[in-house]
Amino acid sequence: MGKEISEELITYIMENMTVHGLMFFVGILDTYGTLNAVIPGNPPHPVHFRDGMHVRNMMRQSGLCDDWTAHEFDDNWEEVIILVIKRFKEENEAATK
Repeated sequence: MGKEISEELITYIMENMTVHGLMFFVGILDTYGTLNAVIPGNPPHPVHFRDGMHVRNMMRQSGLCDDWTAHEFDDNWEEVIILVIKRFKEENEAATK
């Protein structure tokens, strides 16, 4: 069972991630169906290792995950980004109505 992901954490990540970074994750999720993907190339681009580390570091810096272990960061960063994407889409959909 994963850690509870607070609304405050989602807000913090949204406020500290660039639009370019958010769109990168949207593209990965749309293309691969997961954020834990390896983008083919020379060399391959492991999203969990590279971009996921940026997210995990943001989570650490937030002060909202002080009781999380390294394993909990690894196990939950993807869900955090999925929730950020969901909220971003909901807010933009509501703004266009």
